[in-house]
Amino acid sequence: MPDITKLPSKNSEVLVEIESAPTKLVSCTDWALNCSRNTIDVSTIGTEWKEYLPGQISADGSTNLIFDPTNDTVAAAIESAMFNGTKLKFHIRPAGSGTGKVEYTLEAYVTGWNTTAATEDAIKVAVTFQGAGPITKGTQA
Repeated sequence: MPDITKLPSKNSEVLVEIESAPTKLVSCTDWALNCSRNTIDVSTIGTEWKEYLPGQISADGSTNLIFDPTNDTVAAAIESAMFNGTKLKFHIRPAGSGTGKVEYTLEAYVTGWNTTAATEDAIKVAVTFQGAGPITKGTQA
């Protein structure tokens, strides 16, 4: 059985591009990047099995952050994108930063910026985003 490379999520990073510079979300507690392909039903009457064609691909994602009132630059960029309906470029680095490591990049609209607080918990911000084009997979220089 071949060896399987396993990565601890503690090394992963989420960055947003601010003025063409990827900036790390330093208070990130988790993230998700979701891709799905729709299918087109081309089944006809009189057949037992359904048939499909591949449809369009979409991507969305989320990240949860611990609220940091001193991190004005990143918070302002995300809030601005949310309230102004502008795209942000997200960089997801599953193995963290470093030459040759994988990076997924996508432009997306921020669809949610939800701040929550509870007794015996830190103030948190849940960010959701909807891809506005393809995800590119590359390696970091």
